Amino acid sequence: MAFRRHRTIDDPGIGLSFDKPVDRLLGADGQFRVDRRGGIRTFRQFFLFLTTVSTATYVLCLVATYLTVILVFGAGYMAVGVEQLQGAELHGLWPRWRSALGFSMQTLTTVGYGHLAPMGNGAWLLATLESMLGVLGLGLFSAITYARIARPTARLLFSERALIAPFREGWSLQFRVANRRDTLLMDVEARVLLVLADKDGQGERLNYYQLPLQLDRITFLPLTWTVVHPVDGDSPLSGLSARELQERRAELIVIVKGLDESYGQMVQTRRSYRWDEVHWGGRFERAFEPAGDGGMRLDLERVHAFTPEAAPERLPDQ
Repeated sequence: MAFRRHRTIDDPGIGLSFDKPVDRLLGADGQFRVDRRGGIRTFRQFFLFLTTVSTATYVLCLVATYLTVILVFGAGYMAVGVEQLQGAELHGLWPRWRSALGFSMQTLTTVGYGHLAPMGNGAWLLATLESMLGVLGLGLFSAITYARIARPTARLLFSERALIAPFREGWSLQFRVANRRDTLLMDVEARVLLVLADKDGQGERLNYYQLPLQLDRITFLPLTWTVVHPVDGDSPLSGLSARELQERRAELIVIVKGLDESYGQMVQTRRSYRWDEVHWGGRFERAFEPAGDGGMRLDLERVHAFTPEAAPERLPDQ
């Protein structure tokens, strides 16, 4: 089947062609998979990195940093001589290391139990440097922790798959969104880009299409929102089959933003659906139901649930 030509949009800033095929442009987590070489490495970038990484990574970096500093200064106390620490255990290698590491931990965390204290010049110098580092480190990680808590973020749950689903008298492309938090999102807006790879005389070229949605904006998001792109004659998906989506390495780039009621600020998030994350023929199941108190109960685990539906081999082209 000859590919139908639809109006593309300008390059959104990703690129129109690559020397080799790209597996996917945007990760399923919404992050662009870019390995920067030769970039500027500054302390500010490290600070921003720690404010945006996952909680598990942040805690791991915090623990690893403290343990490394304690070990380095502990080795320093061993080098200048544990004899310069009042109250240190001097009988055996492990007791000496235990005293050095224990004093390093007390100095870095500014605990100071009083059992160990510096006496010699070398120990005093190391203790002064380590105590300054401990105070500065505590302030730095406190600032990072506050920035992580205070920074408004969108915690949206996207359905694991997009669906080719029935819609009115025809078919559509659908995915579903829900808010993980109890806070309310208002004026929520969705934008969907379709990326298709074509080959021409100059090699492979990426084409970008703005998919028109049934609703591209809703006022509130207390439950779920099924984002629908109706497939008609004007859709770049019209006339395509599941195999052609694979051959052209179809990818959906989704951008959702809204006003967070708690912070009073706009938040946004991204998601990508690759061709193999689009289920050909299905209908989303309802994820909410009436509650006993007269309200509604939302089951976030059912946001992904769908019922398979028989779908045509090719999407309609009109």
